[in-house]
Amino acid sequence: MTTDLFGIRALFVETARVVRDAVADPAVGERWDAPSVLEGQRVGGLAGHLARGAVWVVVDYLDAALPDAPRVESAAEYFARLMDLSTESDHRAIRERGAEVAAMGHAALNAELAAKLEVVAARLAAEPEERFLGVAGGQLTISLDEYLKTRIVEQVVHLDDLARSIDREPWTVPAAAEAVVLHEGVDIGSRRSSFNEMLRALYRTRLDPALPVL
Repeated sequence: MTTDLFGIRALFVETARVVRDAVADPAVGERWDAPSVLEGQRVGGLAGHLARGAVWVVVDYLDAALPDAPRVESAAEYFARLMDLSTESDHRAIRERGAEVAAMGHAALNAELAAKLEVVAARLAAEPEERFLGVAGGQLTISLDEYLKTRIVEQVVHLDDLARSIDREPWTVPAAAEAVVLHEGVDIGSRRSSFNEMLRALYRTRLDPALPVL
């Protein structure tokens, strides 16, 4: 992928700044307690999940000890393994964490996200190239840069969810971030679906309502 020439860490930070601006949108605050397009999540909870899970969780993992856990080699393998490990209880916990973050309110979340984004940016600039993290609650380990690709996927996908939840056009993200999301999506789909399912989803009229990438 040519996106590596851009620098995945810089790309993560640039896309995270789009997240910061999106979460701060007054329309998000106005719809804070309204249902989002995601089942079981209000707009505030979605914004909280986007802020925490797609931006500042990186620092939490940088500060944590590296566990003795299976290592995944790529962002796509991370998502494929995570889907195999995840339970309904895990999905419920994700929604609850988003709601807990949202409980601080729109203005406070904006301030927290802006401050933590600057911490993340400074930390990434100082981390060595061969840096590994324990992720998914210590169930997996992965290189920092591959993990950042997973966060870019989370950023872009949930930015779209947030835009649809407040009835606006999606926020513009860097073209390199779009390339990461599309590349990883095809890789994840190839790991979780058959060749024929991927072939038909990409090149023929879709026969199913959705391709189960994530």
